[in-house]
Amino acid sequence: MRDLPDAPPAIAAAEIPRVDRADVILIVAAVALFALRLVMAAATGFVDDEAYYRLWSLAPSLSYYDHPPMIAWMIAIGRVLIGDTTFGVRFIAPLCHLLGAVLLWRTAFLLYGRETARAAVWLLLAMPLLAIGGILVTPDLPSVLFAGLVLWALAELDHSKNANWWLAIGAFAGLGLLSKYTNLFLGATIVIWLIASPENRRWLRAPQLWIGGVIAVVATLPVIVWNAEHDWASFTKQFGRVGHSGTLTGPLYFVEFIGTLLALVSPVIAVLAALGLVQVVRSAIRHRRSNDILLAAAVLPMLTYFAVHALHDRVQGNWPAPLYPPLAICAALALAAITPERRRSAVFTTALGLGFFVTAAIYADALHPIAAAAQMKAPTEQMYGWTELGDAVEKKRIEAGAGWVATSSYASTGQLTFALKGKSDVAQLDQRIRYEFLPPLSPDTLRKPALYVELDRRVDLDLLKSKFRTVTALGSLARTNGSATGAIYKVYLVSDPVAPPL
Repeated sequence: MRDLPDAPPAIAAAEIPRVDRADVILIVAAVALFALRLVMAAATGFVDDEAYYRLWSLAPSLSYYDHPPMIAWMIAIGRVLIGDTTFGVRFIAPLCHLLGAVLLWRTAFLLYGRETARAAVWLLLAMPLLAIGGILVTPDLPSVLFAGLVLWALAELDHSKNANWWLAIGAFAGLGLLSKYTNLFLGATIVIWLIASPENRRWLRAPQLWIGGVIAVVATLPVIVWNAEHDWASFTKQFGRVGHSGTLTGPLYFVEFIGTLLALVSPVIAVLAALGLVQVVRSAIRHRRSNDILLAAAVLPMLTYFAVHALHDRVQGNWPAPLYPPLAICAALALAAITPERRRSAVFTTALGLGFFVTAAIYADALHPIAAAAQMKAPTEQMYGWTELGDAVEKKRIEAGAGWVATSSYASTGQLTFALKGKSDVAQLDQRIRYEFLPPLSPDTLRKPALYVELDRRVDLDLLKSKFRTVTALGSLARTNGSATGAIYKVYLVSDPVAPPL
């Protein structure tokens, strides 16, 4: 394989790279996919996590129990601009995905040149996880965006040698920590890039570097203040994962981790990314070039942590999402090293074709339920049937004389709140720290009987009996989800609370 390309020569700040036919095709494809994602955002229902995060946006807070607040703030902006609909809640997602593609192009262009930048963006667009993330509003959305902004600003700094870029790096790093705690790994990226290259160590004497650090800390203050006011609950929950399960589980979770990466990056792109990463690391060690060190440092700390974590516990498929843009650059570099050109073209076409095929299958299932997906409990199963279930729950509530709807999971709470908005109050009986930012239900409402509705496998009768003296089964309701029977929800009328139930 050929050596990696050097960083392109410095260009004037005002110089705009000439747009050729290949660039026009890429721009048209990116805009077309953006339009498609807008349609998908409007045409499909929420997954459970999205419905839960929408609840956060009803009362924007300094932070939340599960995650930092950025996704709630983004959803709130969309709801103000567009309305409290699936499209309004998700409006920001396709915009972030499109901006991420632009940032990746500029980053790869600065680090390795035009051809690498173009190929990297194509590969990014074909990655199934980011194609899904271009529709759904979860903390991964701003996490990936601000990780990309940090990498871009570092590339601009590396290219221009303008120390003022440290101020932007600090701001983007801080906003990343307002998005998801995973973005802490960007600190490792910055430190490795600073110390691994002799020419970069001079930045340690630049005041802008330290001012940027102060900016990052100040930007993170909302999360720190919220945790201080809540006995560090969110930090304990999330950082507790690091030490979860002290025993090694053998290859099970590790194999699952690798398999999930292969599926969500797309198999051909994943193999190219692995080959490219090896090339980048080898080149960084051998030549100590700043661009290679930066790309390697953007991937290795987080990837190493998740690989080790997978030796003792499960790594959820979305957790490594910030790795995907730099992995797209790695894949583009591996692709460029393939000879002859005919073989390179065939591999590139296969990589894009398989990635877009998997994405199209996921989109199709989101638009029209596939029974097999529902039986396997695929996330798309969560998108269907909530309007009809909400109508059935409201009818049952009126018939039973209940004053409000109770649940015992954040998934049912979020989905039913959206389905029943303007009709009935919905509240989860346990884990109240998840909802401390919302206005409490009135004492008059809580004195009335409640209709408890929960997915059959999540029903908690012990919880009901600990809170209410009278618990009466009222049968079940089905939510259409593509399977033969649908998702079954048990219904109980609960009354005569032992103490205030919330």
